[in-house]
Amino acid sequence: MDEGPRSRIRLKFARLEPARNMTHLEQLKVLRSRAVASGLKYRPAKAGAALMPRMAFGPAISVGYESLCEYADLYLDEFVKEDEVREKMLPLDDERFRLASARRIPVFFPSIEAAVNAAEYFLEGTFPAGFSQAAVDSFAALKSVPYEKVKPSGERKSLDARAPLLSASWDATAGLLKLTLKLSPGGNVKPEIVAELMAGGRPELKRILRKELYWQDSEGKLVVF
Repeated sequence: MDEGPRSRIRLKFARLEPARNMTHLEQLKVLRSRAVASGLKYRPAKAGAALMPRMAFGPAISVGYESLCEYADLYLDEFVKEDEVREKMLPLDDERFRLASARRIPVFFPSIEAAVNAAEYFLEGTFPAGFSQAAVDSFAALKSVPYEKVKPSGERKSLDARAPLLSASWDATAGLLKLTLKLSPGGNVKPEIVAELMAGGRPELKRILRKELYWQDSEGKLVVF
C-alpha cells in the first residue's frame, strides 16, 4: 500500500538577473531539473513518470523581475536531513538561481500559494520630477484608485489599485521605492503599475525585485514566509 511521500522539503531560491526574463513555466522547468540532478530520492509527480518530481511552487513571478524569495516544495520518498538536502542542492547553483535555504515542513502543510498573503517589492530607477515621500503618503491616504487592467487577450477588468497597498516608502538618494502589496485572487495589481499611479507618470525602472513573501497571523500581522 502506498503511504505517500516520507518528507517535504521547502526550498527557497534567489532568482538572479540572468533569469529575470524567464517565464514562470521556464522557471518551473529549471527547478524541476535541479531536483532531478540533486540525486535526492524524490516522489514522482505521477506513477511511471520517474523524471518528473512531485513539487509545488509559490506565486508566479512576472517576466522581468528578480527575486530573493522563489519557493519550491519537493516531496521525497525518504527521510533526509536538511543539511544533506543543502549539500546536494548547493553545487547546482548557477548565475540564474541560487539556493537560499532548505527546510523540512509537514507533508500535509497548506500549499505555498494558498498561504501567501502579501509580497514586498523593491523598485529601482528614475522617477518623475518632484516624486517624494509626500506623494507616496498622498496615494496611501486615498480610499480608492480606479485602474483598468488589460489582459493579453484584450479583456478589460476594473480594479482598485489602492486596495492592495499595505505599506510604501521612498528613498530618494537610492532611487528606491519599496512596496508591500496584498495578494488576492483576481485583485492583484503589479508593483510597477502602483508606482506609476503613485508617481503620476511612468518611472524608468532598471530593476524590480520581489524581496519577501508574507503570511498574516491571527492578529493580522505580516510574518516573513
